[in-house]
Amino acid sequence: MEELKEQLEKYYRSKWAKYREDGSPDFANFGTLRKIEDRMDQFVLENPDADPNLIKAELHETIAEKFEPVIFSHSPFYYEMGVKHSFNWGTPHQFNAGSWMFRKYEHLFRKANPEKISLLALRTRCGIDWFDCCVDSDHHSVGYTKMLEKGISGVIDEALDSRAKCQNGSERNFIDAAIRSMNTVIRISRKFSDKAKQMLEHAGTADERKFLSMIADTACRVPEHPPKTFYEGLAALWFLREVTGSIEGIGISILGHPDRVLYDLYRNDVEHGRITREEAIGLAGIWMAPTDIKFDIEHNNWPETSTTLTLGGCGRDGKPIYNEVTEIFLEAHSRFKFMNPKLNCRFGKNSDARYIRKISEQILDGHNVFALLNDDCLVDSNVKAGKEIGDCNLYGAGGCQETIVEGCEHSEGAYYYFNMPKILDYCIHGHDELKETFSELALKPSKILESGSFEECYGRYLETVAEFIVQGAELRRDAGAVWPSVNPCPFFSSTLYGCLENRKDYSAGGAIYNPSGLSLVGFGTVVDSLYAIKRACFDEKWISLPELSSVLQTNWEGQENLRSRFAGLPKYGHNCPEVDALARRFADDLVEISDGLRNARGGKFQPSFFVYYTFVRMSGNTLATPDGRRNGDMYSQGISPGRLSPAGSLTDTIMSLEKVDFSNYPGNAVLDVQLPLGKMDAGTLSSVIMAFGKIKAPTLQCNCVSVEQLMDAQLRPQEHKELMVRLSGLSARFIALEKDIQDEIIRRNVFS
Repeated sequence: MEELKEQLEKYYRSKWAKYREDGSPDFANFGTLRKIEDRMDQFVLENPDADPNLIKAELHETIAEKFEPVIFSHSPFYYEMGVKHSFNWGTPHQFNAGSWMFRKYEHLFRKANPEKISLLALRTRCGIDWFDCCVDSDHHSVGYTKMLEKGISGVIDEALDSRAKCQNGSERNFIDAAIRSMNTVIRISRKFSDKAKQMLEHAGTADERKFLSMIADTACRVPEHPPKTFYEGLAALWFLREVTGSIEGIGISILGHPDRVLYDLYRNDVEHGRITREEAIGLAGIWMAPTDIKFDIEHNNWPETSTTLTLGGCGRDGKPIYNEVTEIFLEAHSRFKFMNPKLNCRFGKNSDARYIRKISEQILDGHNVFALLNDDCLVDSNVKAGKEIGDCNLYGAGGCQETIVEGCEHSEGAYYYFNMPKILDYCIHGHDELKETFSELALKPSKILESGSFEECYGRYLETVAEFIVQGAELRRDAGAVWPSVNPCPFFSSTLYGCLENRKDYSAGGAIYNPSGLSLVGFGTVVDSLYAIKRACFDEKWISLPELSSVLQTNWEGQENLRSRFAGLPKYGHNCPEVDALARRFADDLVEISDGLRNARGGKFQPSFFVYYTFVRMSGNTLATPDGRRNGDMYSQGISPGRLSPAGSLTDTIMSLEKVDFSNYPGNAVLDVQLPLGKMDAGTLSSVIMAFGKIKAPTLQCNCVSVEQLMDAQLRPQEHKELMVRLSGLSARFIALEKDIQDEIIRRNVFS
C-alpha cells in the first residue's frame, strides 16, 4: 500500500490545476488536453451545423485517440486517463477534456434567456439562493447495475434495436452518438490493456507483474462484457466512474453499491478458491485508496471529493443486504483510515444487528465518515413521488446525501438552495434599500409587521416564501431548457434505463425519472423564529411585532436580557408539542408550495432539507432573527435543532422529528449530531440508530469527538494529524480546516 500511495501522490501532484498571473489556465501539465480542444475547435468550425450529440461523440473519439493511459504498477485497477486535474470528479471546470463542450457552449444559456440568467444571478447576490445555476452538472450516478449485468456490448445491442424505431433525424443522431460513444469507451479500455502489456516487459517486482497481468487480461474484456470475478467487478466500477467523468464533463459522484452488485461474484470466487477474505480486503483497500490522495486530503482545507459509496440497504426485491462484501469494505475503510469514498450506509427496520453494531463501533472509534440513510423513509418517500418501488430500492446518494434512484434518473439534487430565514428577514424589515432589486425581481415581500394575528403573520410569510420559491424554480426551468445543446452526454445516457428506449439524451428528459432538488435551508431557525413571534407578540404580548423589528435591526444592542428571553423560549428539537406542531405544519406547507413545480425535463422539484454547508454560508448577511440569533450567526443545520439553546437530549430531538412528516421529502433530510468520544457504547448507539429509523426520519450523521481534543488540536496541530471530523456532507482532517470552521465544529452541541 505504501508503494502505491507514493506512486499516486507523485502523479496527482503533477496534475494539480495551475494558473498564470493573469488568471488564465496554464496547460503545461495538460498538453494532451490542449491538443484535444484544438482538434474539436477545428471540427465545429468545419461542421457548423453538426448535431450536439454527434459533436459530443466526436469529442469522445478524439479523447480516445489522443489520451495516454496512466497505470500505477502497484494497483490492478485501470481508470486514469490524465485528461482532468486531480481535484476533479468530472465537473465542467478547466483542465477537463470532457468539459470542452460545456465550456464551448455555456454561453447558450445566457443567449437563450439573458433576462432570466440575470435574475438568477441577482437572486444569488441578494442571498435568496446560494447558486445561480440553471442546471446541475454534478451529483450523477452511472447506471452501474445495468452496465455490470449487460456489459457495454449488451447495451450497444439495445441501442441498435432502438435505432430501428427512430422516427426522425434527432432521435437517430442521439442513438448513433450513443453507439459511437460506447464503442469509444471500449476502445479506451483496450488501450489500458495494451499499455499494461507494454509495461510488463519492464516490470520489476512480482506484485507489479501480477497487477499488470491482471490489467492486461481484464481491460480488453471489461466492461465491454460483464465482469466474472470480484476483481473484475471492482475494476468495472472504478473504470466506469472515472472514464464517464473524463469524457462527459459531468460530476460522477457515486462509485456504486458493491455489496449488492459484487456479492455473487465474490462468493463464486471464494467457492472456487480464487480469493480469500483477507485478499479481498486488500483489493478493496487498493480500490478505495486513490480519492484521498487525488484530493490531497491531508492538507486540503475544504476536501470536497464528491465521491460516495453505497453499502447495506436492500436489493430490488426489498431484501436487506448485509454480507461479507459489506464487512470487507467497512473493515478496509477503517483499517486504512480512509476518509473517502464517503460511506453512505443504508439501513432499515430489518437490517442485520451486526451491521448496525459494526457501524456504531467505527463511529465511536472516531471514524467520522458515515451518513446513515433510512430505507424505511427514503424508499417510501421516493415511491410516494411516483417511482416504482423496485427502482427506489436501488437508490444511492450522490455527492453527499442527496438521493438518486440508480440507473434510471438524474435528480439535479444540489443546485437550488433556498434561504428561508432570509425571506423572513425581508418580511420583518422590509429593506427599503432593496426596493429597486425587488422591483427588478418582480417580487415584493409581505409586510408581516401589519399582521393582526399570528395566523395572518404566518400566512403572509408563507405567501412570500411561495412566491420566491416558485420564481426560482421557473427561472431554472426556462434558463436550463437549452441544456441538450450545451452538453449532451450520450455515453452516460446509455447507462440509464429510459434514454435508449425514449431515444433522448438524459439532459433532454430521456431517463425514466427526471426530478430536480429544492434544498430548503434554515428550517429550525425559521420554526423557532415563527414560534417566538407567536408566543411573544401574540399569545403573551410582551412585545409588538414593530417593536421586535426595531430591536432586531439593532442586533439586540442594549437588549441582552430580552435576547436571552427569546433565546430561552421552547425550540424545535426539544420535544415541545407546540413547537413540533408548528414544525410539521411548516414542513407540510413547504411541500404544498413545491408540488406542481416542474423543471425543463418535465420532472418534479423534490423538496429536501439537505443543506450541505449553506447553513453557515447563507447566514452571513441575514439580520438578527426572533429566535435570539444575532446578525450573521449560522442557521440551524438540516433538520437539526438550532444551537442557541441546546436540546436536552438526543431522545428529545428524535421525538421531535417523529412529529414531522418526511414522507414528502424524497430529496432527503439530514440530522447531524455530535457525540462525546469515549462516553457511549456500541449497543447504545445502535439503539439510537434503530430508534431514528423507527420514527421514519431520513438520514443521520454522527460526529464522535472529544471537544478537549479538538481544542488541543488547534494549539498543537502536529500532535493530532489523523484527527478526523464530519462537517456536513464530507469528512476532513481537523487540523487542515480553516479556524472558523474548526470553531464551528467545536461549538456544536454534544449529545450525551
